Amino acid sequence: MAHIFNYAVVQAMPDRRRGERVNIGLMIFGPDGVDLRISETRKLAVLAAGSWDADIDAFAGAIRKLDDPQLDATERMDRVALVENQFTSTSRGWFEVRHRGEYEKIVGEIVDSLVSRRRAPRSRDGSTVVAEISAELRGAEILAGRDDELQSGKVLRNYPIGDGLEADFAQLNGQFHVAAVLDLRANSPRLAQAALKAVVLDRAQAVVPDYKVQKIGVFAAAPARLGELHDNLAILRPYADELVNWEDESDRKELKRIFYDAYNSHVPTPLGH
Repeated sequence: MAHIFNYAVVQAMPDRRRGERVNIGLMIFGPDGVDLRISETRKLAVLAAGSWDADIDAFAGAIRKLDDPQLDATERMDRVALVENQFTSTSRGWFEVRHRGEYEKIVGEIVDSLVSRRRAPRSRDGSTVVAEISAELRGAEILAGRDDELQSGKVLRNYPIGDGLEADFAQLNGQFHVAAVLDLRANSPRLAQAALKAVVLDRAQAVVPDYKVQKIGVFAAAPARLGELHDNLAILRPYADELVNWEDESDRKELKRIFYDAYNSHVPTPLGH
């Protein structure tokens, strides 16, 4: 049986003179009363010092006292909105629950969308591009799995080349293909990251001294920005046998062709022979 739940976002305005507001929680109006979820009190610390626990407890008590599940949803939310303090309700909406367990999932999604503080993604430079390349290789079934070794002919991610350095991709087939990936799509990419990728390519030969090494510098940048990225590319270019732009369709096809051709013609060969 389906159940309809109405909700409203809890908003805080610690100082009415300043007029600064932050979303700190959610209240859901169910048949048994109001379900109050306050999850982002950290935002309040940015606007005003001190503990807000007592204020939140007082607000929770007031809305639960005012709420009447016998009224329709609009009336219930209007009554709660009469509470006068630093908290108010906004962004009203509703959702439907059809199955047991679905309630918490939907509430969590609403909180994530309307309440939770946005977090910058934490990732290494180039990791987004690495993920995109990996998805292409995985779709072609040539990306190495957890148990695959270099001799498999598949493309390995994060291959160690010594001194704590890793090649973003490595593949062995007659010669050692090694790729270092540089994401230049940020507004101000760091020159230091280009230098690190250059070192990775430079050190690759020492990993397999008995094989020829094909060093591939992969970068991602809009073609229109190549002029402003000259310094970054100038650092990487001397160390790469091939320099390809993942944002350029023809370059993208060329990179995939290198890996595909190497795998399709692979003959297992023990290292050192």
